[in-house]
Amino acid sequence: MRAPRPGLTTALALLALPALLAPLPAAGQEVSFTYLGTGGWLLRYGDASILTAPFFSNPGLVEVGVARLEVDTAAVDRFLPPVGDVPAILVGHAHYDHLMDVPYIARVHAPRARVYGSRTMVNLLRGDPELEPGRFIPVEDQVGNHETPGEWLTTPDGRIRFMPLASEHAPHILGIRLFHGEQETPLARLPKRASEWLDGPTLAWLIDILDEEGDVVLRVHYQDSASRPPHGFPPPDGIPIDVMIVCTAGSGAAEGYPEVLVGTFQPRVVLLGHWEDFFRPMTAPVRSVPGTDLAAFEERLAEVLPEGAVQLRPNPGDTFQVPVRPTSPSP
Repeated sequence: MRAPRPGLTTALALLALPALLAPLPAAGQEVSFTYLGTGGWLLRYGDASILTAPFFSNPGLVEVGVARLEVDTAAVDRFLPPVGDVPAILVGHAHYDHLMDVPYIARVHAPRARVYGSRTMVNLLRGDPELEPGRFIPVEDQVGNHETPGEWLTTPDGRIRFMPLASEHAPHILGIRLFHGEQETPLARLPKRASEWLDGPTLAWLIDILDEEGDVVLRVHYQDSASRPPHGFPPPDGIPIDVMIVCTAGSGAAEGYPEVLVGTFQPRVVLLGHWEDFFRPMTAPVRSVPGTDLAAFEERLAEVLPEGAVQLRPNPGDTFQVPVRPTSPSP
């Protein structure tokens, strides 16, 4: 895995400390966040963990347009940290840059993990004959929205729960969403071209880190695609969002994103994901994704951040710690 910049873990932890609620917890009571690039994040709290769909293959723009795509297994093996204990992989939508590497990861690196997402996601992954179909979990019947709670799903150890939320995918160009549609039946093989990785219904995820009593010690809101408000908003339940992971790519085509989302829920920490150019290999110098005004995105975000909040744009491979807060009883 690419090593973080010297001192970054410590620096980010120190930045996050004043942004969270006092009193601070005892040493070791932190949630670890590792940014994997694109929509991929690894969260750890003690022995508990959860993963959002990682992507490392990064085919070039021409390949995406016309060529057959192949998983870059060497890149996955190099840049994915150990995830053999991870019980759940959350998928927001099924485009190639979110789902293409997941079958290999599930087979080789995360053999215990179930993969949660739309029925389209399930039907695409059914094309891998080496993976048991029972590892793919459709969640569309559990989806909540900004008005109505969905159903909580929980990792086997009971330390992390997660709720899918109805969201949307911003258009790519001229109001058009590329590779848009639903896969209604299981595939006989995995997709070979980007156009076969249909997005399906888009989800956001509400992720709660729980203590031994089942109370919330950290709440995370995650999106892997920009959306117009109130798409992706969680229902009200009185528990504040501590960390919000927002999607930079495509944000210019989603009016009000992310400022309405962040301004409404006032998180203490905002993390920028899906901001780097994923048409370049992981070994290339990091630069921002084409077609997205990163500076304008960060300016809009800064205008609505609550006082004392932290805004971070990590590079792939960066890891940092966010302290948990005093517990909130789970509704």
